[in-house]
Amino acid sequence: MAIRHQLAVYSPISIAAPLRGAAAALRIMTDPRPALVELLRQEYDASGVLLTGSGTQALQVAIEMGVKRAGGGDPTVALPAFSCFDVASAAIGAGVSTALYDLDPETLSPNLGSLERVLMAGARVAVIAPLYGMPVDWGALQDLANRHDTILIEDAAQGHGAAWRGNTLGTIGDISTLSFGRGKGWTGGAGGAVLARGATSLDSMALRDAAAGKEANTIVGLLAQWTLGRPAVYGIPHSIPALGLGETTFHPPVAPITMPRSAAAAALGAIASSREEAATRRENAEWFLERLHSAERVRPIRPMQDAAPGYLRLPIRVRGGADALDGGARAAALGVAQSYPRSLAELAPRLVGAERSWPGASELARDLVTLPTHSRLSPIERDEIVRMLHQKPR
Repeated sequence: MAIRHQLAVYSPISIAAPLRGAAAALRIMTDPRPALVELLRQEYDASGVLLTGSGTQALQVAIEMGVKRAGGGDPTVALPAFSCFDVASAAIGAGVSTALYDLDPETLSPNLGSLERVLMAGARVAVIAPLYGMPVDWGALQDLANRHDTILIEDAAQGHGAAWRGNTLGTIGDISTLSFGRGKGWTGGAGGAVLARGATSLDSMALRDAAAGKEANTIVGLLAQWTLGRPAVYGIPHSIPALGLGETTFHPPVAPITMPRSAAAAALGAIASSREEAATRRENAEWFLERLHSAERVRPIRPMQDAAPGYLRLPIRVRGGADALDGGARAAALGVAQSYPRSLAELAPRLVGAERSWPGASELARDLVTLPTHSRLSPIERDEIVRMLHQKPR
């Protein structure tokens, strides 16, 4: 077993994170959640903030709120055909009918024609989930939403450090959601947030408090994240199948709870380092892009106009995906990985609407590969990844 293995994403926390989390859980310190709510209200220009147990729970609540704002009943919710499987889990938890819209494989943005067909067929709420911190064209989406009286939910779980036209991701949708889970740009080890604006109100929302077991799990997770979240030892947990690290799996929805005190304390302590990490991710992504523009087998994802990507990971397209790279095991050890292996067409519940073909999503499931961009990627590993991607396929 190789002990050294590159992390997919590095979410910076210090040893103080589990200690602060324990102090918050044991109520040795003041409940940190009101302070986090106020910080999010200011940072994300929100009229209301609801903390949840995870980013998936936040999206589930946001979908329920969007349906209520759209007039109640059983309106269809539009989901991207290619995205994190947790998007499907949130829709299942909300108990809504769903229709999928396709993505543009060159930009990872919604295919506007596909989305409009779904809206014309009756979808009143649309989830927009920018992948890997790649902003979408919110101007075009808002024009589309205005024409069809649609509520736009911005799932900014992967958007920390990214902006569109100077607007931070998480500040743009009618309703926005954040995630503070492991592997996100800003982490508390767990938790999520719903950000409300305009006519959307959170006054009637009340979630069950996190149980003591959830607090304990969060603290243990933070300690493990700090201890094992480094390339020199990451091969140890990565080699344990039961942990499922690096795997894309579907998790059934659970009833939303409020964010653990321990997670809120850790998130408050990590905001400064998360901003520094975002700057490093951008630098590494730009370094890769400069050296990969001439690689015959690589087709970079093109950022939208006026976009400042956050590059949680660097998405590129490689014909045949990561399996087509020579030295697949070495590529995996360097943190080169396939993106989501299937479209949401295989997971979405109660699928309705006229769309039954999503060629962009199919292409992305086959060809989208992501590269690590975080600060624990060494210059030697960066060079090796570039050499690997410049090799001609056999």
